[in-house]
Amino acid sequence: MEPRYAENIIVGVKDDQKFKWYITDKDIWIMDIYKYERAYQQAGYIINLDFILSLRNNIAILNENNYKQYLSFYNNCVITTQELKKKVMDRQYCETVLELRPSLYIDFLNKKLYSLYPESIPFEKYVPDGWEGKYENFQRLLDVENQYWINEGDLIDKIFQEEKARFKGGKI
Repeated sequence: MEPRYAENIIVGVKDDQKFKWYITDKDIWIMDIYKYERAYQQAGYIINLDFILSLRNNIAILNENNYKQYLSFYNNCVITTQELKKKVMDRQYCETVLELRPSLYIDFLNKKLYSLYPESIPFEKYVPDGWEGKYENFQRLLDVENQYWINEGDLIDKIFQEEKARFKGGKI
């Protein structure tokens, strides 16, 4: 699976074993489906919870107790830091380099979710009870060896500035 802006996202996951990057559909990272359902109902919508649960192997709340089982369904979505770095360096993306920016960081040890997701799903609001969810730049929290976008500065930001200049008809 390839990252696609606002569709498939890059998520960093820290647990008791090690840190991993995933590229997956964005919806699998809604940690508490019941909170998500309530938000939809308050907005006047009805969602098919049975269908959503079937896509999640009937795990309604992803938390520190069941994440290993949940993540085992997505082993084929793991991507190494080196593979991500190569994508940035070689500019391997579909429409914008922002597809390669990490969207979420989930720390199962400390029960925290950080979101940089630029669109309308507030992942940080759908964390399990007892968890902390924040919309905040989490990149500084990652070990340097996992910061695949760093190459003499933030390469994603540099490429994005070039994209913006090109879009506006400016010079690079």
